[in-house]
Amino acid sequence: MRRSWSQRTRMRKLHRMIGFSTAVFIVFMVFTGLAINHSSQLGLERVRLSIPLLLSWYGLQDQVDVQGYKAGEQWLNSAGSRLYLNGREVSSLPDPVGAVSLPGMLLVAGRDELLLLDLEGALVERIRWPMPGGGPIKAIGLLSDNRLVVRSRGQLWTSDADMLAWRTAEKTTIGISWSVPEDTPAGIYQAVMAHYRGEGLSAERVLLDFHSGRAFGPLGIIVYDVLALLIGFL
Repeated sequence: MRRSWSQRTRMRKLHRMIGFSTAVFIVFMVFTGLAINHSSQLGLERVRLSIPLLLSWYGLQDQVDVQGYKAGEQWLNSAGSRLYLNGREVSSLPDPVGAVSLPGMLLVAGRDELLLLDLEGALVERIRWPMPGGGPIKAIGLLSDNRLVVRSRGQLWTSDADMLAWRTAEKTTIGISWSVPEDTPAGIYQAVMAHYRGEGLSAERVLLDFHSGRAFGPLGIIVYDVLALLIGFL
């Protein structure tokens, strides 16, 4: 009799403990389920969430190196392999090394190519590099007479006005204004990052992911399954 009473007591305690443990889960599932069922009426698919912690959870706010180059009055930035003009994406270019302003044009240099853009950011031409005997582009700049100059494998190269012919220049050439990374104005930096990360997450998607456990990865789905079994046990 004592043993039977002790077993019933332990079962009640176990039942109570599981009940308390699953109560919050049940309430969460009820409210998220109701919200999902009325998603269209609530307009959840149109609500965008851009909470930094949430974006990080989804891997949308990973650190990215944003390089900024000022070319004349324009700002050219790179985030990942994307290229931005004044905060607006215009093209793609991995590993940019500099940008200069030419009459009516902008020129951006990568390790193995040059991008020629108009002042609105439209791509005019991609010019392949290296030149014979050259290596990856290390820097780009302008001579005092506004001629383009490129440094590659310790050698300087200059081009004609149409960038159709290139020739080596004297290493002692003076008066070169090299393009170097600069601190991007806050407004342009924020615009680049906002575009790079996207407009945020749909509230409907977030609710569905948390309601199903997918937001926590494969382990989250297993935990949800265990909690469902515990509720069945109750």
